[in-house]
Amino acid sequence: MKTMYVEKYSGTFVKLGRFSLSRKKLYKILRNNDWNPVYTKVYEKKGNDFLPFRLNLIQFFQLFFFSHVYQIKSPDRMVLYPFATRSRNLVISYRSDNGMTKSKRFRQFWAYFLATIMNTMFPMNRPMIVYEKLSDRAQESGYAYFKYMNKYHAKEPVYFLIKLDSPDIDKLYGLKNIVVHGSFKHFYLLIRSKLFISSETPGHAYFWRENMGLTANVVRTKPYVFLQHGVLGFKKLDNLFYGDRLTAPVRLITSSQFEQDIVTKQLGYDASRAPITGLARWDLIDLPKERMNVRDKILFFYTWRPWLDDVDDETFVQSEYFLAIKKSIKQISKLSSDKKIIVMMHPKMHAALNSSDMLNIKLWTDNDGPLNELMSSVALLVTDYSSLSWEAYYREIPVVFKMFDKERYEKEVDSYINLDELPFGINGSGDLSFALAKAEEQNFHLRPEELLNKSKYFAYEDQGASERIHEVVQNIDLKSINRDKRRSMIQAILRLIRSK
Repeated sequence: MKTMYVEKYSGTFVKLGRFSLSRKKLYKILRNNDWNPVYTKVYEKKGNDFLPFRLNLIQFFQLFFFSHVYQIKSPDRMVLYPFATRSRNLVISYRSDNGMTKSKRFRQFWAYFLATIMNTMFPMNRPMIVYEKLSDRAQESGYAYFKYMNKYHAKEPVYFLIKLDSPDIDKLYGLKNIVVHGSFKHFYLLIRSKLFISSETPGHAYFWRENMGLTANVVRTKPYVFLQHGVLGFKKLDNLFYGDRLTAPVRLITSSQFEQDIVTKQLGYDASRAPITGLARWDLIDLPKERMNVRDKILFFYTWRPWLDDVDDETFVQSEYFLAIKKSIKQISKLSSDKKIIVMMHPKMHAALNSSDMLNIKLWTDNDGPLNELMSSVALLVTDYSSLSWEAYYREIPVVFKMFDKERYEKEVDSYINLDELPFGINGSGDLSFALAKAEEQNFHLRPEELLNKSKYFAYEDQGASERIHEVVQNIDLKSINRDKRRSMIQAILRLIRSK
């Protein structure tokens, strides 16, 4: 048995013990060490070098199919377990509990078995699944597209996936083909469905970071149409969206020639795989009516940082992210304006702010209503790199950008556009108060040049995106796509077996 090591500090390795796929032995090793989210690489020592810990084929498949057997759940709702990468390297996963239970695994097993039989016996007329973030929302493009299908193509087998405790579940009342996340039907449709349609990756249709096992592998490679959150620009997509990847969507919806050029030139798609339809979520917006709305709010909305995932509370409140936003909130709370100040951000940010930070400010949560409805009464958006800025521009709401950590953001996330030359909005990275005053001087309206350039970023404003997306979906050659995916998977398995 090989000895395991982890790197605690740069160049400093700590011995864990001898590796064995024994739950009792692993439990002792995992429990007696401190772990950081989300993945910790494991090493083995060869001579004076520390190399990635390599699993043999039997160990790899054992962890691939049965990693849940070795999961340890702690009282603070964190989950710890050994994890096998596609390169057969050993990693320790330490993540928040995603809600998967033994009873759900039992349902999953039988659903997989039944759906596989049905796919063999009845390969035609398979359904499609629509969902949103973590299968817990019904607010944006997935919801808009599903409503369109319910109204105009009700006979087509299209299902919407959502958690039973979702704050948006009441919005689906009266709509057909609603599926509860974690139910037998959910697991069945994951295998039975022919296509996912969502503004999120396939993992959001399953259990977050539950990435081992047969069902997880089917979900990971399922053909899907990526509806997007907003126009591409301020945030680079993960490399799993690159056009040549097995995990890439079969269609990536775009809003204009500007955006399609990003997808074709930087992500490696041909134009047919990045159709210009507009975003389905904007079908929910009646622009002529929007222009008549009373806009009495200033919305303060910051996007989350991936490097803060699962960090503890003490680390979070000392982060640049928390301190910079807290400072900006104090500035905005002193703004002399008749507008209501609304703050809406990640729940972790909400929890860390205290009442003294929130004087004259409303902290907006899901219980107050969905974001898209809030936006209809917003006069000004203050944000960083959020795709919500594009929706504000579409709705003709001025935007102030406050990018306090631009250097780190460009290094770890990056952007498709030059963040020093913004295509719209006011740059508030210097003095936020000055930028807010400038927006007020403009009477909270877009500048004439912003209105003139709007058609460059939005090809349509006719609430017809879902109809165009439906036409795109109907013309997808899934038979050819699945054939190519099977070939790629077989090649990947062969490489895995041949590798030493």
